[in-house]
This record gives sequence, C-alpha cells and structure tokens, in this order.
Amino acid sequence: MLEVNHIDTYYGELKALWDVSLTLDKGEIVALIGANGSGKSTLLEAIAGLLPPTTGEILFEGVRLDKEPSHRIVEFGVCLVPEDRGIFPGMNVSENLELGAFSKRGRKEKEETLHVVYGLFPILKNRRNQLTRTLSGGEQQMLAIGKGLLSRPKLLMLDEPSLGLAPLVTKNIFEAICQINQTGVSILLVEQNVHIALRVAKRAYIIENGRIVQHEQAKNLLRDRRVIQAYLGTHYA
Repeated sequence: MLEVNHIDTYYGELKALWDVSLTLDKGEIVALIGANGSGKSTLLEAIAGLLPPTTGEILFEGVRLDKEPSHRIVEFGVCLVPEDRGIFPGMNVSENLELGAFSKRGRKEKEETLHVVYGLFPILKNRRNQLTRTLSGGEQQMLAIGKGLLSRPKLLMLDEPSLGLAPLVTKNIFEAICQINQTGVSILLVEQNVHIALRVAKRAYIIENGRIVQHEQAKNLLRDRRVIQAYLGTHYA
C-alpha cells in the first residue's frame, strides 16, 4: 500500500532524513520507534506532504505522493493525526469533527463515519456541544483521532497518540486504534510508549539520527536485547 523509497528531507539547510525507505501493506499496523529528534515526525510529515522529500519517492497504492500537495494526499486516503492533535480549541466537538470531513469521500460518508466515531468514543457524543479547550487530554486525543477518521482514510498515521495521557486512558486509546485497524484501516504509528506500540504492531522500524537502522517483526523486537536496553528498560528482559 505504502512505499517510501530512499528519501532525503531537509528543514531549510538542515538534513533531517537520510536515505529512508519503508513499506506498509494493506491492513497492517507498522510502528516507527526512536528517540526524540530522531526523525519520526519528519517522516510522517513527508508522507503527508507537509515536508516533501528532496530526493527519492513516496508511493501510495501506486500513486506518487511526493509530487502532490497535502490536501490532495488526504483525498487519496492518507491522514495524519499530528502530535499537537490538530484540533481547534475555540470550536466545539461537533464543529471539529465536521472539519475533518472536508475530503470528497469524507463528506459523502460523514453520517456513517460519525456513527463509527461515536461508537468508538461515546464520550464525544455526550460532549458534542462542548468547547474543545475544556476537554481533558484524553478526550482531546479521542477527538483528534475521530476528526482524522472523518476524512475516511485508508492509511491513518498517528503521531504520539498517548503523549501526556494516564495509563488507563492510553489503554483505551490503543483499544480504539486496534478496532479502527480491524475495520480495514492501515496504521503507521509513532509512539513514545514503545512496549505498547510493539504489542499492537505487526512490524516496526527503528530510526536513529534520521536513518532507519533496523526493521523487524514487532514481536522479535520485544525480545531484542539492544531494543530492551535502549527503549524498554531492563524490567522487560
């Protein structure tokens, strides 16, 4: 479904990604793990068209994304839920969700998708007239994911969905992510909680200093001594 082939990406004159390649098959959850500043978010932004690569190519279902503007990439079925959640604090829940349905497919299937989102996150239905800035962190993350789903993505990219959330809320968010995947939506996941990311993903890539340094089945990385020491802690050994 997704092929990232040998891309380099820059912030101005600063090189952020070096010869990065990655694949994702239809229906997969693939995790991207690495330290802060390693290039994880940059890679998601490159795929989403927010920071186009200077070399290499990005293909989605055979279509070149790296030559397309970001709004067209959403129309192809690729959605990024960014680390800052991308929601509007001065609008209520319903208004934020409405904004997510700006793609042609999203508008056509809006009511059906709203039903799905409210099924995943019932609290959003109860809070639909509430201003977003008054929601808890967990509720805001639910809204961000729901807003992304309103575009009817085939590939949902999630950047740090558990950031700043309590363990129980994180558990609920990841249960919802797995349910979304079971409906056929592929997921590319950047997540600081490496243990839970490797538990839900099929495969994972490790990125360090803008380079992919390892690619494995996620279950194997949970037993990899180097990964345990670097990302999981010795209590997982």
